[in-house]
Amino acid sequence: MKLGLLNVIDAFVRLGGTGEAAQGLGVSQSAVIKSLHLAEQELDLSLVATIQGRLTPTPEALELTRRARPAFGALRRAHHEADMIRVGMADRLRIATVPGLAHSILPPAIAGARRDLADRAAVEVMFDHVRDHLSANEVDLAISYGPMATEGLRDIVLRCSSLVCVLDEAHPLAACDRLRRDALEGQRLISYGPDGVSSADSFQDALARIGLADRIAITVRHTDSACHLAREGVGIAVVDGFVISSGLTQGLAALPLDNSPLVTAFAHHRDGAPLDHAARVLLDHLVGAAA
Repeated sequence: MKLGLLNVIDAFVRLGGTGEAAQGLGVSQSAVIKSLHLAEQELDLSLVATIQGRLTPTPEALELTRRARPAFGALRRAHHEADMIRVGMADRLRIATVPGLAHSILPPAIAGARRDLADRAAVEVMFDHVRDHLSANEVDLAISYGPMATEGLRDIVLRCSSLVCVLDEAHPLAACDRLRRDALEGQRLISYGPDGVSSADSFQDALARIGLADRIAITVRHTDSACHLAREGVGIAVVDGFVISSGLTQGLAALPLDNSPLVTAFAHHRDGAPLDHAARVLLDHLVGAAA
């Protein structure tokens, strides 16, 4: 089967329809439908169903992509690498991170590494699926709330932080120097969901240990989303203290949470595989900032 047909099947199932697939692939909807019909003939498998006038994936299409997920993932990665080669970024420093740390400890380390490397290192930052990216050799370094405790991957403690509460300066609690856990009773809380990559997510562990894990009313992936919601008076963002260095809390009150368990940021790389020079320089900046 041609790669183009596999690409269409992947987009059709992943995005849920022929129109969405066409938009994602940058082709016409009729071209997607034609490719799907060709794939059905070649595979002798029904891939497209019409439900309420809309073309959607059949159960067979869903099962095919589920069973062939690694192959479809490799196909997407190959297309991505081709794009990177095309724009001159074949030799680049690849980093995977969770969004909660992308705004705080990572940018200064990248800036320092690029200065040391005389701006020669192109950088690609990927979000989420950190462990999968590392295991598949798709990134050089990763940062998460870890630890991963996964065979073949090395965990490196970077730094620890208490939880902080970020709220609009007009909020009645903003006048406090710090907040006690009981002060959050009855408040609408905003925080991160589980990162899904660590064996023991230190952020979620901290929320659970202080009794807030089941009190989060609004779950976000990005720190800036939490801060913007707090700025609009939607609620109180409970985040790690690393965010204070990011500038996102400017114009907001950022108050320590009494008796907060610590959240730990980890760097990760494949064990036994030497880091290339650019990745080693970045890791040195990450570790040095924590010292």
